[in-house]
Amino acid sequence: MKPFSHLLPQTLIDVARAQGFQPTGVFYPLNSYENRVYEIQLEGAAPIVAKFYRPGRWDAPAIAEEQRFTRAAAKARIPVIEPLTLQSPLEGYGSLGKTGEISYALFPKFRGRQHSDYSLEELELLGRSLGRLHKVGESFETRQRNTLSPQSFGVDNLPFLLGQPFLPADLRPNLEAALNRATSLVEAHFSAEVPALVVHGDCHHGNILWGRDGPVLLDFDDMMAAPAAQDLWMLFHGEEDEQRAQRQAFFQGYRLFRPFDESELYLAEPLRTLRLIHHAAWVGRRYQEEIFQRAFPYYRERRHWEEFLQTMKEQIALLQELDDIV
Repeated sequence: MKPFSHLLPQTLIDVARAQGFQPTGVFYPLNSYENRVYEIQLEGAAPIVAKFYRPGRWDAPAIAEEQRFTRAAAKARIPVIEPLTLQSPLEGYGSLGKTGEISYALFPKFRGRQHSDYSLEELELLGRSLGRLHKVGESFETRQRNTLSPQSFGVDNLPFLLGQPFLPADLRPNLEAALNRATSLVEAHFSAEVPALVVHGDCHHGNILWGRDGPVLLDFDDMMAAPAAQDLWMLFHGEEDEQRAQRQAFFQGYRLFRPFDESELYLAEPLRTLRLIHHAAWVGRRYQEEIFQRAFPYYRERRHWEEFLQTMKEQIALLQELDDIV
């Protein structure tokens, strides 16, 4: 059964009206594969954003924990988008509603821009935001969310990936060996005692909007317990000299609120490896849905699995080089 099969245009209108808003009937889908997100136009008022959570992924306590973390961040004056308090919430949850089997939250619409080529000044501002967020995350207790580890994001995905019907049989032995070797190397790096805290979890350029006052962090759907580096390693790019300047600007802002040992960024390649494995399994687990088939048509093709195998071999080489450095 399609997870969002009963999420019809009338559902959006009914949800908005049930929470005291007057929708015009005009709405726009926003980019999201995991959930369904819509900008809903209102009569005589600024639009709102409705986020409908994928059924079966997070239960109400887990979503409420995400919302509680977002509110804690806002209270610490970190620029985030807080969920709206609902007029008719799910019992016991002030900012969480439900339509059928689908939980939802409503947010004010924030108009900002996305881009990936950050100036050094922007990186310092972003460092301030994430430094404050991680300061909150150090003392925030999560009981409902994932803990990032080589087991949860790596090893646990291997049986599913290796059992994929799209994986050519002749590639399976080599891919199995590569995945086992990669996760083993990743695990060796995680054996060091790097403290875990509550982090955004998916802090890439697409989840950062820029307004007049700086960055605003969006979409805490992947909030988790993880090393601080999980929120940092995707932010720097380019040649080594460029990245060095980027890191210097970023940490100039970050360290105003929280210390960070840059040697922890050695986790970048282990974290990248886990993300590659987790993403491949995530696509496969959702591939019966048309939206995933349209977005990732190559997933069923041999060339995709050949490229995935080559990527794992490259990650193994990088992890081995890291062994020599560390």
